[in-house]
Amino acid sequence: MSVELQQIKDALDGIVDSSSNLDVLMEFEEVLDNLHMYSYQNWEYGEVLAGPEVSRYWISVSLIYPYKKMPDPDGALRLTKHGARVFFYQDELEEGVKITKPEDLGPADPKTGRRKPKMKKTKVWVVVIEMPREFVDEFESDKVTINGVDIDMSEVDGAYDSDQDNDIAPDKNEIMDELE
Repeated sequence: MSVELQQIKDALDGIVDSSSNLDVLMEFEEVLDNLHMYSYQNWEYGEVLAGPEVSRYWISVSLIYPYKKMPDPDGALRLTKHGARVFFYQDELEEGVKITKPEDLGPADPKTGRRKPKMKKTKVWVVVIEMPREFVDEFESDKVTINGVDIDMSEVDGAYDSDQDNDIAPDKNEIMDELE
């Protein structure tokens, strides 16, 4: 499996486009900071590759590291002692070469005539951290994104407080009165 720069770009776009994903990621990072993960060698060099993926009990984030800057596995042990699951694996990152001469460019695209840089593969480390959701308890924000739509939770709470839901869902007594 090869990681492409487009995958990283898509992950970052998803984080920026969703305020709730950004909030979850910030709380996730705060947990790492509170557990003093950055005192372990190379943990500070991680970049988000995928996530946050929020499930019922877990929050998962994949981080990518340069091959020569593998994060210290002792840091992963600290996370596992607190109930997290940590997975390390090697992969390759496919990226364009630095263009310094014409030979660094690939063939021209027949439709546009543009030339893209040649691609090279570099070794990387990918660390997947699955953290219990209870540690990231502050991720509930005022706005939640569901299917790409931001929902203002204060408006939902306001509707419940003002009893507006009874306009849509009648009371049990009202139903019984109508049946009689």
